Amino acid sequence: MQQLLAETLAQGYKHFKIKVGGDVSSDRHRLTLVRDILSYDRGNILMVDANQVWSVPEAIEYMQQLAEFKPWFIEEPTSPDDILGHKAIRDALRPYNIGVATGEMCQNRVTFKQLLAAGAIDICQIDACRLGGVNEVLAVLLMAKKYGVPIVPHSGGVGLPEYTQHLSTIDYVVVSGKKSLLEYVDHLHEHFLHPSVIRDGHYTTPTEPGYSVEMKEESMQEFGFPQGAFWRSEQARPILEHLKTEKGI
Repeated sequence: MQQLLAETLAQGYKHFKIKVGGDVSSDRHRLTLVRDILSYDRGNILMVDANQVWSVPEAIEYMQQLAEFKPWFIEEPTSPDDILGHKAIRDALRPYNIGVATGEMCQNRVTFKQLLAAGAIDICQIDACRLGGVNEVLAVLLMAKKYGVPIVPHSGGVGLPEYTQHLSTIDYVVVSGKKSLLEYVDHLHEHFLHPSVIRDGHYTTPTEPGYSVEMKEESMQEFGFPQGAFWRSEQARPILEHLKTEKGI
């Protein structure tokens, strides 16, 4: 983990996110290793992500025990549907200067309206696929601007970086006037005709028309489910057996 952090720092990245929520002792150990590389005074930003594993009291207690590592925000500390729960967590963590981020699992502008109007989040994490298209995203961008909440799109790979680079550009040019922080996952971009391009830890502005998510025909032929060549290979057999056993497919 420390080697990966050092390599990523050398590529120009300044923001790093780590998953938490399994065991506080393990998380404290891992965060100590992270801070050994990032330090506290070199301009590097640490974020933590719980993926909804906690109740509201658990989230507050757990993050109080991680406060010394000075994370910028805790992402998805509890169910994204719990507006008042997010508000309670945000209020409890404010003395520790830990923000609350949520949004990748929020399915419409109404949920975002409630999170923003209630003062329940510090960071608004739109998702290009969970929300119902660009029009729905635009409504959330405008509300976030009204409440002064920055946009940090969810970009967890498989085309999401390609999508959200456009949404952040829209937000910067015509809504907030502020550059966005975007997540980036460095895999599977080779299957897209116009993959996102990173230089010195920053997305470059896309120049091709469209939404940047058209996939290569050969990738569609190989991986399209269930007729693609991949699904007839030995590599796919464990996946198919799992689907039959667990999902009844």
